[in-house]
Parts: sequence; C-alpha cells; structure tokens
Amino acid sequence: MIWIRARGDQAKDLERASQRFNVGGTKKHDQSTRCVLNKKASLKEYAQKYRYFSIGDIARDLGFEKKTLKVYLSAFKKEKIVYDAGRGWYSNIAEPFELSTESLQEIVAVLRKKYPLLKFSCWSMQQINRFTHHMLGKYVTFIYMDWDSMSVVYDFLKDAGYDVWLNPRGKEAERFSVREQTIVLRPAISGQPAKGFFAPIEKIMVDLYLEIETLNVMSEYEIVRSNILADGRIDVASLLSYARRRRVPKAEVWGNK
Repeated sequence: MIWIRARGDQAKDLERASQRFNVGGTKKHDQSTRCVLNKKASLKEYAQKYRYFSIGDIARDLGFEKKTLKVYLSAFKKEKIVYDAGRGWYSNIAEPFELSTESLQEIVAVLRKKYPLLKFSCWSMQQINRFTHHMLGKYVTFIYMDWDSMSVVYDFLKDAGYDVWLNPRGKEAERFSVREQTIVLRPAISGQPAKGFFAPIEKIMVDLYLEIETLNVMSEYEIVRSNILADGRIDVASLLSYARRRRVPKAEVWGNK
C-alpha cells in the first residue's frame, strides 16, 4: 500500500513538473512570437515611411540581421507592401516609372533605316520636360554610339538638315546653343543602362547631370531629380551603378538619403 502511494505521489510530481515545463515553454514561445511581430511592425513602419531604402539602410537603422530582413521583405513583396527597386533596393511605390519615347520615334526611324546594324541609345530633353519647374521651349536629343560610327552619322544627319554637334567639349561646348532639331552625338558608355534604342530613366538622370555641367542645358537638376523619384519606381541599383561608372557622386543623382 505504501508502495502504491509512493508511485501515486511520483506521478503527481511528474505531472506538476510537466506543467511547469509547458508553462515555461509557452512563455518563451510567446516572447519569441511577440519579438517577431515587433520586428515586422517596425519594418513595415519603416517601409511606409521611406519611398526607397536598401537592405543596408534597414540593417543600420533598425539593427536587423540581413538574413532576417530578406525573409521579412520577401513576405512583404508578396503582400505588396514593398516592391523591387533593383538589386538590394526596395520601394513602397507600386507603379514603375513610365517614360514616353514618342519624341524619339522619328530620329530612331531615320537612323535605323539608314544604318540597320547601328547600335545606339538615345534620349531627349523633351522626355523630362514635365518634371521641370520652367518648361523648356526647345529640346536637345542625345545619341550614344560607338566612336567609329560617330563621324559618319554626324555627316549624314548634318546633310539631312539636323543641327548636329559631334561630342562637344571645351571651347565647342562653350558656344553650344539649342536650336530646332538639335542633336548631340556622344560615345557610348560601357555598361550603360539600355532598353533597346531608348535610354531608361536611370541613364538619363546621370547623363543629364553631366550635360548640365558640360553644355548648361538647364539649371534645375534637383527639382527634376526629386520629381522623377516621386513619379514612379526606378531601379536604384542601376542608377547608382551607372553613376559610379561615370564618376558622378551618389549625392548628386540620389540626394542625401
């Protein structure tokens, strides 16, 4: 009989120990769950606050591990809370940037007809006119191609009636002015962003900054940059990579973000 009571007491002790273990495990589980929820909430608030941000930005500002961030951001992308903005970059802007190429259709058709094998990329000041504070009255078109093709294309366009400038620098750049059908030929840049014959906005933002310095084509770059970044989602990684290639400081094309 004593033996039976002892076994009964032992069973009760085991049951109480099991309950204590379960309570402790539950508390730890609850704490872990709350920690995850808090991290997700902080990340969601961060994503809603900033139009663009990188994994490095979040890791620095919130103290998260990059491995953990990638898991959360992947889930947020599926929930359409954040969107891809280039390698390692994200944005809360849903719509990608749209750039009209209507103003370039004529010159592209002219060049393709004359030189079917010519590789080139172009953009026009008219494309970004809506982002300026003071609307432009005349527009410059920039065409980028191999060095070997530039002289031949220059002669052809000159004969066709275009106001063409062959890679103006120095003294020639000082006398540059915009007239009707003004075209500037520039050598193509290795690794430049491209979408067929049309330069994407990431290339334009960097090129525009440089052309303002070289040809003084306008004087309100910061306004244009700010309006572009707010208008639609761009590929930030592509923009910054091209800026580095052209030795343009990040702060100039991206601001102090």
